[in-house]
This record gives sequence, C-alpha cells and structure tokens, in this order.
Amino acid sequence: MAFALKYFVVFLLLSMVTQGMCRCTFGDIQIGTVRTGREIAGQSEWKVTVINTCTCLQSQVTLSCQGFAPVKPVEPWLLHPQGNTCLLINGAALPAGATAQFTYAGQPYIFRPASSTVDPSCKN
Repeated sequence: MAFALKYFVVFLLLSMVTQGMCRCTFGDIQIGTVRTGREIAGQSEWKVTVINTCTCLQSQVTLSCQGFAPVKPVEPWLLHPQGNTCLLINGAALPAGATAQFTYAGQPYIFRPASSTVDPSCKN
C-alpha cells in the first residue's frame, strides 16, 4: 500500500509540474499604466506597457476596452477597437518577455487582458 501511495504522489507531483510549465494564458499578459506628465486638450497623457510574461510567444492579444474614450486616440495599428475589446499591435506576435507600448490622453483607464493565442509549438 505504501509503495503504491508513493508512486501515486510522485505521479501527481510530476503532472502538476509539467502542466504548470507548459500552460500559458492571456493571464500571463501584464499591463502597467503610468502618467507621462504631458497634457493634451486639458487631459493627462498615459503610457501603457503590455508585457508577455509567459515563456511562449502569444499573438492575437486583446484587451478589454469597453468605454475607453481618449481625447488623443491610439494609433489603430497599436490598439484597434473591436466591440468591447481592442486588438493589440494588429494581432502580431508578442514574444516571450516582449513589450508593446502605446500612449493616450484622457481619463485613466484600467486595461485588462481579454484573450490571446499561445504559440502551439511552444514546449517551454
């Protein structure tokens, strides 16, 4: 009995470790926003940095952006509105550890990752 229990625990631990190493999601997209110190049309300018903290390439990254209404719009190739979400960098790949940045002027807005596609060939 102890022998079987030992192997079950080892199997369980290995399963958790290997799944943890190979699972990346849009939750591995981190977003930070800081004020630049500039004002445009009486509104503060904000710099948004999106970081892929996953060890895999992610593409088709979308951010929540419902109600986002800047007075200085973001270049559409950087942040393209699509309903309640916005497509980041035209859906291009964001490699592991890479960042994408954009600025806007307006009320502060909290962007959250909404979805992404993880490179299926990634083996971490």
